[in-house]
Amino acid sequence: MEPTTEIEAELLAADAIGDVIEHWGFRKALGRAWTVMYLHGDSLTAADLGERLQMSAGAVSMTLTELQRWGVIRKVWVPGERKDFFEAETDFWKMISKVVHERERYLAVSVRERLNRAQTVLKRTSSGAAARAKVERLNRLMTFATMAETVIESFLASRRADFGDFGNLLALGRQVTAAAAGKGRKG
Repeated sequence: MEPTTEIEAELLAADAIGDVIEHWGFRKALGRAWTVMYLHGDSLTAADLGERLQMSAGAVSMTLTELQRWGVIRKVWVPGERKDFFEAETDFWKMISKVVHERERYLAVSVRERLNRAQTVLKRTSSGAAARAKVERLNRLMTFATMAETVIESFLASRRADFGDFGNLLALGRQVTAAAAGKGRKG
């Protein structure tokens, strides 16, 4: 069923981004809440957000706390208001790099370190052709883990996402969206 109101359209978008966020291993509510704040543009109170998303006060509080921890929303002061207001981070690079730094980088380092320990134990405790083969295979896994860690570190050090080799993805996205909208009007 197609959305018939602005709020329905907002919730449709929130569900779509919530699905992406959930696919990345976060709670869907985080993506939905961020999207509503992002689309709204101005700051919202926790009560406003809860009303829009039909979430309990407790669920909204947990969601806002987690979103603040990830740096994708921030508490803002509104002169003359006693309530807390929140607004969405709009810098996509800032949001993505924080997640990559805290999650993917940590995982890559952890994997490499554990593979290194496994290889050290095998070298110390085993001998023979089968053990050498395992050490060699672990070495290949460590090479891959080190490469992943290097790619992540390079990505973070660049302080930007460079999609130059892929052309202008935003312009392409706008063209695809416009073409799809044109087909929808004709059909």
